[in-house]
Amino acid sequence: MITELEIEGFKSFGSPAEKIELGPLNFIVGANASGKTNLLHALRFLQNTVNHDVSYAVSELGGSAEVSNKRLHHDEPNRVRLSIKVEKELRFSHSYGLQGPEDKGVVRDFSYELALDLGGNRATPSIEAESLSAEIVRPGQTSTERLTRDDGEVVISDPLLPIGVGKQPHPITVSMQESTRLALVEAGFFFRPAIMLRDEIRNWSFHNIIPGVARQPYREQPDAVLGSAGENLATILHRMTAEDRASIAQGLRSIVPGFKDLKTAKLPIEDTLAFQIVEDALNAAINPISVSDGTVRLLALLVLTTWIAPRASLVAIEEPENGVHPHLAENIVDMLRSASEHSQLIVTTHEPDLLDHLEPSEVILCDKEDGFTKLRKASSIADIEQFRQHFSLGELWEQGVVGAIP
Repeated sequence: MITELEIEGFKSFGSPAEKIELGPLNFIVGANASGKTNLLHALRFLQNTVNHDVSYAVSELGGSAEVSNKRLHHDEPNRVRLSIKVEKELRFSHSYGLQGPEDKGVVRDFSYELALDLGGNRATPSIEAESLSAEIVRPGQTSTERLTRDDGEVVISDPLLPIGVGKQPHPITVSMQESTRLALVEAGFFFRPAIMLRDEIRNWSFHNIIPGVARQPYREQPDAVLGSAGENLATILHRMTAEDRASIAQGLRSIVPGFKDLKTAKLPIEDTLAFQIVEDALNAAINPISVSDGTVRLLALLVLTTWIAPRASLVAIEEPENGVHPHLAENIVDMLRSASEHSQLIVTTHEPDLLDHLEPSEVILCDKEDGFTKLRKASSIADIEQFRQHFSLGELWEQGVVGAIP
């Protein structure tokens, strides 16, 4: 779980960095263009640098001019910095040869920072600095292991070498040939925490469900994943066990009037899969094209919270309330809170009714001040609990008491 995030110079974020603490369930609220989605874009950008490289991540967002904050160009041209702290415990065990000693323990408390020079008018952005530290707990010994990168050279304080009594192995140096490839990936072979954090970041999942995309038929694929807009929804539903599909159907039955059952079927057109809805008053199943946008969104949300969340380390969802009746706000929050027991959730919203069912510590207020995105927890507001004795959190937001005017 990400416990702390810093964003500097990225899109609408200024300098010095905006720092925000995160918990298992996080709702980001604020006006349009305040920077809510940019926070998610920063995390997606970091994931793209891990999965590919910096050049790819920059091109995915439209180039350097779209990644860095345009207002900072005069003072700190094209510099972007991202930093995360991740709270997670991962066990390891490694033997050095058949007769060699066994190295085992726990890696925990990761801190990672990436600073980029996006290059001004140069075609290729580059990595200015990179660092990773983590605590390694072995029987009778606790140490902090570090990876640092500067000017293309990576220094690792504790590679995968056996630990001598009272001794630490000498640091090793790795020369990075690619200025846009992360040491977190390239030098990870020598540094166990890098491998673990890399896999954690690759397991983040980002979604902004578009009903018109989610209701489309898709081919059956054993390795299909739910796309950011809801691609492969039918394929995922078809691949589920009957028990998992029945659980999702039960969830829809409790919130969609007249809903009876959920099916998947193979269509004759290019041998694709589609989901179908069965209603109480109808004998025949309804194909996706006739299913309401709100029902498609709720179906996708149930898949995200019951199927995707247990398999992801972080799930980010844009405005899950779109197209859904406001009286279902409590149901939506309950689904998301339940999912946050398995995976960290970051959710953007414009819906005050959702806030009524949240705690101030779960709400991140997003404002635009002097053209820059500013973040703070609702729980940091003085007298917030006194205010809540008279008004709900959603009402306080609508009245402008807590800022981040909707």
